[in-house]
Amino acid sequence: MSDSAQRDSSLRAADTDRIQTAQLLTDAAAQGQLDLAEFESRLTQAYAAQTFGELDRLSADLPSIANIRRGACKPAPSTVLLAILSGFQRRGRWNVPQKLTTFTFWGGGVVDLRYADFTSPTVNIHAYSIMGGQTILLPPEVNVEVGGMGVMGGFEHNITEHGAPGAPCVRISGFAFWGNVGIKRKKRRAGRVDEVA
Repeated sequence: MSDSAQRDSSLRAADTDRIQTAQLLTDAAAQGQLDLAEFESRLTQAYAAQTFGELDRLSADLPSIANIRRGACKPAPSTVLLAILSGFQRRGRWNVPQKLTTFTFWGGGVVDLRYADFTSPTVNIHAYSIMGGQTILLPPEVNVEVGGMGVMGGFEHNITEHGAPGAPCVRISGFAFWGNVGIKRKKRRAGRVDEVA
């Protein structure tokens, strides 16, 4: 993304431009420049923005980040989280990869996307639980598609609310065998965005 002075504000923005603006807003919230309500409102507007002008207006009053522009937005590397007779937690601020695989065997895990930075407009989570359990926590604005199944276990499919237009889509697939994959929408807690929930 180039400096706003060098680009036409009427040009249409791409998914990567919206993701970069979302990351800039997260930086501002982490520095205490935006409270939680204002951050969530601007984040929803960033994902719905169609032009560079709309995106630039969302950070124009944030002097410490308004002039920061990043290079091309690239998805974080694919990641595998394992819990074999143990556990894993991915919480707080972290870069969500385009592909994430989670596996629990006689263990448990938590993947919390509420404070994370999305690096791709689509995130594919492959979740597997065998005699174990895991929970995936989603922020209110993301869209979600669930396609997993449970065999003598549970794979939640009851996420009915839609996210914000243009927000990242999280696709969750996999299976649970004598285990559970829980999927929940959960609001962010008041306080700084970079705090671990």
